[in-house]
Amino acid sequence: MQEATGETLRPGGFKLTEQAVNFCALNKQTRILDLGCGMGATASYLYQKYGVKVVGIDPSSKLLDIAKAKNPFATFVSGSGAALPFENDHFECVLAECTLSLMNDLYVTLREVYRVLEKDGWFVINDVYAKNPEMLNAMDTFSITSCMRGMHDLFSLEEVLEKIGFEIMHVEDCSHLLKELMVKIIFSHGSMGAFWRKTIEGEVAQTCCSFEHNIKQCKPGYFMLIAKKGEK
Repeated sequence: MQEATGETLRPGGFKLTEQAVNFCALNKQTRILDLGCGMGATASYLYQKYGVKVVGIDPSSKLLDIAKAKNPFATFVSGSGAALPFENDHFECVLAECTLSLMNDLYVTLREVYRVLEKDGWFVINDVYAKNPEMLNAMDTFSITSCMRGMHDLFSLEEVLEKIGFEIMHVEDCSHLLKELMVKIIFSHGSMGAFWRKTIEGEVAQTCCSFEHNIKQCKPGYFMLIAKKGEK
């Protein structure tokens, strides 16, 4: 994935990050949590361009070691979205850029994000979704760790966010960014099937083919959603 996307490991690189900065009027005083910070690519970008010192959290010690080495100005914490080690109303913005689809318990994670955000705080989500959400159940048969396995039903996600207490401020289909990434992958590897066979370690070819087939059935897209913490 890094070969195709760079250190962001997501479609579009920093395009949607930049859009979120402008929409939410984020600045160097804004207290920002990067949920699933990985190697700290967003932390580097926000600091270099805006002077923002983010707090990043990720369960991978390997990725956090890289993030800390590259970004001594930022704070990185080991942990998961389902149990954020922060006080209530602590942040003004939480970024979840292509990471919610990897969470083991999405509802608990969304509740945790709501808890650590201050009133009127921003929640920025960029992630994959299924344009045919009725086909998502088939993805549950795979144990593969991939954002594609955790594609969202966008309508259901919006419903859950509003139930928790968020107000949806902006939703945008950004599927062209996913298509651009897929073209890069096909150009580099010959086909998406070849990419999945190289990416999914320990899986037999038959499983990879079935996984790719089910992804196609779901018709994956990419979206940006910005919500604001309201009153429950």
